[in-house]
Amino acid sequence: MTEDPPTDANPQQADVYTLSSLEQVKVLANPLRLRLLEAFCPEARTTKQVAELLEERPTRLYHHVEALAKAGLIRLCDTRQVRGTVEKYYRAVAKTFRADPKIFRQAEAGGGDEREALADVITTLLENTAAEVRDLVRSGKHDLTSGEDGILSHLEIRASEAEVRELQRRLMVLLRELEEKCCRGELSEGERRYRLNVAYFPLDGLSKPPESE
Repeated sequence: MTEDPPTDANPQQADVYTLSSLEQVKVLANPLRLRLLEAFCPEARTTKQVAELLEERPTRLYHHVEALAKAGLIRLCDTRQVRGTVEKYYRAVAKTFRADPKIFRQAEAGGGDEREALADVITTLLENTAAEVRDLVRSGKHDLTSGEDGILSHLEIRASEAEVRELQRRLMVLLRELEEKCCRGELSEGERRYRLNVAYFPLDGLSKPPESE
């Protein structure tokens, strides 16, 4: 039986947490764990509360919660005695998570298992975004084609090496600005939540898509 981590009597939640090991990244390669981490970000919750939020069975989530805690991504911040049982409240260690680029370079330089783990993490993020977009469109509440509620774009960029590097630099500047200004603190009255995913990668060496007739 696994021991519970010590309860943090003063659970200070950081604005940003940088994943520093490939093992931490591998934990998030599971789509359900990524959803769990997001659910523990806004406030301290029990596994049962998160199960209700995600419409999952609590028994399915316990070992995933344990994995997130063991990886240092969530922490046990409170326990309460309720009708003869102990309710354990967990909270994410930060509001926003990012990965140290060195991890991905290490994975790319490593063996097949490391590269497979990296591929799993990246595709999990994109698949979760696809599911969110699908649910949003089906709800009929927002029009993502108007440019008012959101932006969807799929481009193949053709540019010189210098132009590509400049575009990458500008994207990184924008992402850092958004992280500093829009990803910190609690959600204030009148603010809305958005998802921003950026996938910018070379197509060299990949097979060309079939020409449309």
